[in-house]
Amino acid sequence: MTDADCTMTMLRAQSFLHGELSEAEADEIREHLMTCGACLDFYDCETLIATMVRRCCQYGHQLASAELRMRVTSLHVELF
Repeated sequence: MTDADCTMTMLRAQSFLHGELSEAEADEIREHLMTCGACLDFYDCETLIATMVRRCCQYGHQLASAELRMRVTSLHVELF
């Protein structure tokens, strides 16, 4: 495992989370997450943010504004 592997995993975390990767690419991410605690923590944070946004939007049945979507997708979680 290299820093490049971690960088690629973090860059593709959102695409993986939303099922936008090919099965081969998703398998690479899954394999990396099983062996890299730092990337798994990062992915867990990304998952939590996505869940919270989804939960907030479901009650009002409203779509997030373009500005909010842009702000949320530009968030970067830094772990210690």
